[in-house]
Amino acid sequence: MDKVYILVLLLMIIPILICIKYAGKVKSEVASSIVKCLVLMIITILSNGVFVLSDNQLFSYVMEGLYLFSFDVLLIYILQYSQQYTQVFSEVTLFRTGCFVVAGLDGISLLLNVFFHHVFTLKAENYISFQMYHISDKTIFYYLHYGFSYCLMFCIIASFLTKIVQISDFYRKKYVPILGVFCVIVILNIVCNISEFPLDISLLFFVFASILICYLTLYRSPKELIDKTLSIVVAGMNNAVICFDINGECVYANDHARSIFHDLSNDIAGFSEQVQNWLCGHDFDNRDCVEWSAQRTIDNEIHYFDIEYRKIFAKKGEYIGFFLNLIDTTEKRLAYEKEKYLATHDTLTGLYNKDYFSVKVAEVLKEKTDEDWLLVCSNIKDFKLINDLFGIEKGNEVLKMQADIFKEQCSEGVIHGRIGGDKFAMCVPKPQFLEQNFMNMVQTMRHAFDNDIYHLYMYIGVYEITDRDEDVSIMCDKANLAMKTLYENYDKSIAYYSDVILDKTIEEKQLVGDFDEAIAKRQFCMYLQPQMTSEGKMIGAEALVRWQHPKRGLIFPGDFIEIFERTGLIYRLDRFVWELAVEKLAQWQKDGRDDIYISVNISTKDFCYMDVYKTITSLVEKYQIVPSTLKLEITETAIMTGIAGELEIIDQFRKYGFEVEIDDFGSGY
Repeated sequence: MDKVYILVLLLMIIPILICIKYAGKVKSEVASSIVKCLVLMIITILSNGVFVLSDNQLFSYVMEGLYLFSFDVLLIYILQYSQQYTQVFSEVTLFRTGCFVVAGLDGISLLLNVFFHHVFTLKAENYISFQMYHISDKTIFYYLHYGFSYCLMFCIIASFLTKIVQISDFYRKKYVPILGVFCVIVILNIVCNISEFPLDISLLFFVFASILICYLTLYRSPKELIDKTLSIVVAGMNNAVICFDINGECVYANDHARSIFHDLSNDIAGFSEQVQNWLCGHDFDNRDCVEWSAQRTIDNEIHYFDIEYRKIFAKKGEYIGFFLNLIDTTEKRLAYEKEKYLATHDTLTGLYNKDYFSVKVAEVLKEKTDEDWLLVCSNIKDFKLINDLFGIEKGNEVLKMQADIFKEQCSEGVIHGRIGGDKFAMCVPKPQFLEQNFMNMVQTMRHAFDNDIYHLYMYIGVYEITDRDEDVSIMCDKANLAMKTLYENYDKSIAYYSDVILDKTIEEKQLVGDFDEAIAKRQFCMYLQPQMTSEGKMIGAEALVRWQHPKRGLIFPGDFIEIFERTGLIYRLDRFVWELAVEKLAQWQKDGRDDIYISVNISTKDFCYMDVYKTITSLVEKYQIVPSTLKLEITETAIMTGIAGELEIIDQFRKYGFEVEIDDFGSGY
């Protein structure tokens, strides 16, 4: 009988030892708690087993006390495991510390019971011709011990029950089996305690509990959870996933994959045939992974996919099938196309922007070398006034209208672009360029923007491309140079570039560049044109200007006045001439000739860039001349553009003592 019982003990302990071995390989807090529980299970089983086999009363007291104490500690570590595993009451560390203190005091009491028998006493009786000790007399300390034990059991059961109530059915299988085995252990322990049977039958279920805890906590539950979670994730993910077996038959396809192939039925065979037909033409032999891109029409819309083909191998390297992973890149591709479009096109008109227009023109000039090309630029006169008078939205409408008209009127092969502001450019094959067509475009624009306040004028510059390697921006500059020759001209709308225009432009830039030095070095000279009476008496003179250039010699005003008007320098030249005139008058008046006057011109630009009244009166006061000897000739255009403001200034001049006349600017030159 003893040998049979020992064999049973070994059969109970060996599985627990195996569980300790495998649990010890897992590095986690919960695994560490499981190992402690398993070790205490062995101690509890051995102490109860030795108690049953012992025929020595003193030794039986020791073993029974050890059994009861180890059972307390075992319950504490099971409680710790349950809190870690369920994450319920996991923050109540103070309670666990108190449990260890109570268990320690209970252990001391059980140890002293060997000598004082204040907890329980043992009595020997025969069970099936086999003598065993069992607990006969139980004191209050014994019931306190079991009260503490059952309190721990209640906390453990509460942890699992709380977790089971809180979570979904998907996770409950992690906790229900462990709770079930533990409840069986508790019930059997209570039955054995009430019946006073020396052998604790509940210990047999420790083996099942140890195996179940290790398997569910550390192995089966995580693996099953991962598999199930992955299954749900794959089924609901945006990527289309299709799995095939070794024979190329589809064994799984998530909903997204089925929607791509318009198959939401459960006919896996028909779906498999669809996919195989789609893959036809791709060579996967001897290749573990293949990636490519493809497109497919879904609900009358083209969708783009990045596709990954990958073979699946078992742990030992056997080929067991393959899967397809289809990533819908439609949104990403459309976003890229939009970004690319915005990088190359003008957002308002839809035409090429300046940079991409240059790229496309350079490309076509290299590709079509057997054709002659023209570069055409357009500009709306005083376009800023449209924005100022009618608002930016109206200005944008005009620009879009111009782009639409140009695209409609021009044939295929013409490259259009908006190169900035209200400036547009076109690269046109020379045979397709008809001046009348472009004149029609200008007229269409004028009629489309028919307004009493503002009359739209458009200028067009044409440059015939002779050097295909020339930078496109330079080509545009040359077309713009031709266009600038039309400014202030209301009769013509189209001008053609020539080298004469370039030479003139270079000359103008040189004159503008020399202007500051000319003012500083007094290269501008005042010539006086006498003004006589009918009797031949000189009563005054008109101030004329000449430029005594150090390299070019004497330059007449017809060669630079218009340039300075366009570039905004004319007001500085006028102020310089005014001072020369006042200096000469001061000299004459010093010589007693205060009966002769000098007339000077005041242009429209002067009123825009300076306070004309203050400037002239300051010169009069500086040189102490008689105001009436400086005759002021104000151009008619200055009066017409300013009206109220300029008329008020004229009145101030007359009150100051000046004689003011209305004249056309430049007539004296």
